[in-house]
Amino acid sequence: MNFDKNLLELSPKPPVAFNISLAPIRNLGNTFYASGQVARRGEVMIATGLVGREVNMELSQECAWQCAINVLESVKNALGSLDKIDYVARLGIYVASADDFSDQHLVAHGASQVMLDVFGPVFGSHTRTAIGVKSLPLNSPVEVDAIFCLK
Repeated sequence: MNFDKNLLELSPKPPVAFNISLAPIRNLGNTFYASGQVARRGEVMIATGLVGREVNMELSQECAWQCAINVLESVKNALGSLDKIDYVARLGIYVASADDFSDQHLVAHGASQVMLDVFGPVFGSHTRTAIGVKSLPLNSPVEVDAIFCLK
């Protein structure tokens, strides 16, 4: 591959239709990143809207819980088994927040608890960032991504 040549040959404007192929996980040596997942159970969104306005704390934590389950299901599908994971390194929790909402860390507890329940307190303990954002894909109140280390 000649990435330099590909860059030079790019059109100055994007195509009319994008041809996007994203990976559910991407390895970086023994570490891998898992793509973000929204608060969808099957094909149905658990909730939509901003936390602190349309979505209350209890429902937002349920959304974070489901996002984390979706991350793990995606990882399991890509790896074949969660048993290939050594430990959870980091969670990123993005909370679509009303202007005066500042409890993103409490929403994030829903996602963190999933990792602790699945991997236990030693392998499931992780660093975490909880960030308030203006909006998320599909109007999801929460999105979660993760970094894991392989055995």
